Amino acid sequence: MRFTRTRKALIMPILFGTSLLAGAGSAAGEETIAKLPTIEVIGTTAEALDTTPGSAIIISAEKLEATRPLSTQDALRREPGIHAVETEGYGFFPRIGIRGLNPDMSKKVMLLEDGAPIALGPYTDPAAYYHPPIERMERIEVLKGSGSLRYGPSTIGGAINYVTKNPPYEPGGSVTLSGGNQGYRSLLFDYGGTWDNATAGISYLKKVGDGSRRNSEFDVDDLVLKTGFGIGANQHLGVKLTYYNNDSQSTYLGLTQREFSEDPRQNKAEHDRIDVERYSVDLNHELHITPDLTWRTLVYFNNAKRDWWREDFDFNAATGLNEMRGTNGGRLREFTVAGIDTRLELDHQTLGIHNETELGVRLHTEEMDNQRVNGATATARSGVIREDDLREADALAVFLQNRFHFTDRLTVTPGLRVEHYRQKRTIHRWNNADVNLTNKARNTEYVPGIGATYRAHEALVLFGGVHRGFAPPRVADAIANDGAAIDLKAERSNNYEIGARGALPRLSYEIAAFRYDFSNQIIQASQAGGATSELTNAGETLNQGFEVGLGADLGWGFGFDANWTHVATAKLDSTRIIGGIDRKGNRLPYAPKNLVNATLSYRQDRWGTGLSYQFVDEQFADFENTREGSANGMTGLIPSYSLWHLNGDYQLTERVKMFASVKNLFDKKYIASRAPQGIFPGLERLITAGVKMDF
Repeated sequence: MRFTRTRKALIMPILFGTSLLAGAGSAAGEETIAKLPTIEVIGTTAEALDTTPGSAIIISAEKLEATRPLSTQDALRREPGIHAVETEGYGFFPRIGIRGLNPDMSKKVMLLEDGAPIALGPYTDPAAYYHPPIERMERIEVLKGSGSLRYGPSTIGGAINYVTKNPPYEPGGSVTLSGGNQGYRSLLFDYGGTWDNATAGISYLKKVGDGSRRNSEFDVDDLVLKTGFGIGANQHLGVKLTYYNNDSQSTYLGLTQREFSEDPRQNKAEHDRIDVERYSVDLNHELHITPDLTWRTLVYFNNAKRDWWREDFDFNAATGLNEMRGTNGGRLREFTVAGIDTRLELDHQTLGIHNETELGVRLHTEEMDNQRVNGATATARSGVIREDDLREADALAVFLQNRFHFTDRLTVTPGLRVEHYRQKRTIHRWNNADVNLTNKARNTEYVPGIGATYRAHEALVLFGGVHRGFAPPRVADAIANDGAAIDLKAERSNNYEIGARGALPRLSYEIAAFRYDFSNQIIQASQAGGATSELTNAGETLNQGFEVGLGADLGWGFGFDANWTHVATAKLDSTRIIGGIDRKGNRLPYAPKNLVNATLSYRQDRWGTGLSYQFVDEQFADFENTREGSANGMTGLIPSYSLWHLNGDYQLTERVKMFASVKNLFDKKYIASRAPQGIFPGLERLITAGVKMDF
C-alpha cells in the first residue's frame, strides 16, 4: 500500500493520542461504573425521538430477535421509505435506496456503525462492498430528515447507523447454531461481562452457504472485540476491534432473458470470486466536563482489501446466451481510512430559552489503491496490469446545531455543516500504457438545514424540516482517466419533509410527506450500476411522495405492523437527450411507485410467530423507461412482485430458545434486479432453523 506523508502525519498523532487516553484510563485511581460510549444518530429515549425534526426509525433489539432477519438489508427492507434491491440474496453487498433514490451500491445514504463511517471509501468510492453482518447488531437507527446533516457526506437519502451489541453486565454468553437449505450454516459465539469498572466482550460469527444461485458459495468470518472502562468519575473510554473476511463466488454476471426463462438459478460464472478482508479500530472517549457540558470524541481507522476476479464473457445475440471467454480480469483494491470526529454538547439557558448546542469537527483522510489486471485464464490470479492508480481524499468538516426548546411543546433545530474536501488521483498506468499523470480537485460545500417539532397533543407530534442534501463525486469522476480535473461539483438537492408521529395505548404511527429536488443528480458511471450508469449527469430530478407506518397491539397476544411508501414522482425534471430523444419526465430507474410491508404476529408465554407480506411495485431499469425486456437481460421493466415470509420461536427452557424462519414462503420466481449485468433472480425459498443457548 502506497502511504503518503500527509496521511502518516495525520494518522500517527491520532493513534498516539488515543494510546495516551488508554494509558490514562489504566492509571486512573477512581473507579466508575463500566460504560461503552458511542455516537448515536437518534438515541433510545422517548424524548430523543420526540424532538427529532424528521422521519426516524429505530429497529429495536426485540424486533431483530423476533423477526430473525437474514441480513441488515433484510431488516431494513421491512421499514417505510427503504427499497433494498437483491442481487445475491444474503445482503453482503447491499443496494439500499431511500424514497426513490437510486439504490446502486447504497451510494446515496450515509452508512455508519456506532457513529463511524463504514463505506470502504466515503470520498474516493462509497460503493458498499463491505457491510457488517446483522448478527453483531443491537439495533439499527435510520434518520431521513434534516438532522442527518450532522453525519455527512452522502446524506442525501439520510443516515443509517448500525449499533453493535454491548457486553452484558453479568458475565455470561451464548452460542447460536442455525442451518437450512442452500447449504446454509451459521455459528455465533458471544461472551462478555463487567468486572469492577471495566466491561469487555467478544463476538465471533462463522457463516457459510451455497448461495441463492449455483456457483455462489460464500464463507464469512466476523470477529468483534469490545472493551470499555471508567477514567475517574466523569470519563469513559471504549475500544472496538473488528475483523471481517468474506470469501465468496459473487459475480456481476446476471442472466439473459432466455437463461432466466430456462433456469433462473443457473450461473455460468463459476470461476468468479471476491475476497473482502477488513480490519478496524474505533476508540470512543466521553468526558462530562460539567453536568451540562459533554465532550465526545470518536477516532476510527480501518483497512480493507477487496480483490475481485471476474471471468470475461460475451453475449451471443443469435442464441440469446452469455458465453464465457476463458480469460478474466482482476479488480484489485485496497482502502485505508482514518479520521477523528469530536463534538461538544452543551445544555444551557440563554435569554430564558432552554438550548441544546452541538459543535463538531471531523478530520478525515483516505486512499484507494486500484489495479486492474488482465488474466490469461478463467482462474488466473495475476497477469498484465491494465490499470494502476492511486486515489486520495482529505476532508475537514465543521458542523453547528442548536435545538431551541421555546416551550415544552415546540422545538426548533437549525444547523449548518461545512465540508471542505480535496481529492487527488495519480494515474501510473491506464489502458495498458504507462502515463504517470497526477491532478487534484477541491471543493467546499455549505450544507444548511432547519427542522422543528411541535407536540400538539399527548399522542401527536408534528415535525418538519428542510435541508440541503450533498454527496461528493468519486475521485475517478472528478479526475478523468486522462488526468484532467473535471469541474464536477458535488451532487446537491433541496430536501423537504413534513409529518406527524405519536402513540396511543395500543397504537403507534408515523406519517411523512417528502420532496427531494435535485439541481443535478450524478449517476456514477460503473459496471455496478448496469444500464443506469450510462448517464453520468441526470440533470434536474425530482422525488416526492409520502410514507405511512403503524404498529398496533390487537390484544390476546396479536400484533400488527404495516407501512406503505408511495413515491408518486421520481422523474427527470429537465431536458435530457438520450438516444436522440428528450427523456424529460421519464421515471427514474429502480424507483418503485409503491412499497408495502405488513406483519401479523402472535406471542404468548414461551412462543411466538409472525407472518409477513412484502409488495414491490414495478420498476424501470434504464432512463429510457424501456418496457420490453432486452435479450441480454439488462434493460426492460422489472415486474411487481409479492412475497410472504414466516418465522417463529419457542423458549424451551430459561437458557435455550429454538427458532425457525421461511423466506419467500411460496417460492415465488421473480426478477429482483437487471443490474449489474443482466437479470438477478430473487432469493428462492430459504428455510432455516436454529437454537440459542445461554450460559
